Amino acid sequence: MNLNDLRVIKTRKNIESVFLSLLMEKDFHKITIQDILDRALVNRSTFYKHYTDKYQLAETLCSEILEALKSGVIDRFGCDTVEDALMVVKPLYQVLEDRSEEILALFTIHTDSIHLYEDMSDFLQKSFYESQKLKNKQSPEILDYLSNLYAAIVLTAMKWCLKNKGYKELTKHTQLFMKLDEVFEYTSI
Repeated sequence: MNLNDLRVIKTRKNIESVFLSLLMEKDFHKITIQDILDRALVNRSTFYKHYTDKYQLAETLCSEILEALKSGVIDRFGCDTVEDALMVVKPLYQVLEDRSEEILALFTIHTDSIHLYEDMSDFLQKSFYESQKLKNKQSPEILDYLSNLYAAIVLTAMKWCLKNKGYKELTKHTQLFMKLDEVFEYTSI
């Protein structure tokens, strides 16, 4: 199968779109392949040409979102000024705005292998920890605590913005997140 073929792209997008709309209506565990087939108007063999099951479909969508987050976060921790950080994170915020319903739907999936919200939290924690490790003279335990706190604050703000279309607010919070770096750097608990 040629993944660049327009028909293949359209079919995958159709299946993904139907799956996401089903996720907004009912629990992941209650969605069947037949539900997807009926709504997407594709046959079973077509579905299985693209995905082995609904888990792989969900994992594919979650991976795309996580990769978009990763690139923005990695670049953001390399910024020294709010202006630089805004330039780096604005494309990420655009992804969040454009895909808000999709992200919120994927946040609802909790299986042994699919857990986008927790994956995002883990990535933010690790990224913050690594960015602060050399600058911050805290013990590893305190730095771990601060990393958890940072990830919780960022994800809480992100989730609120996704639910409330508050992307301009999220942009304003970039300055707050930059200040957290400074506060955590000098915090002594």
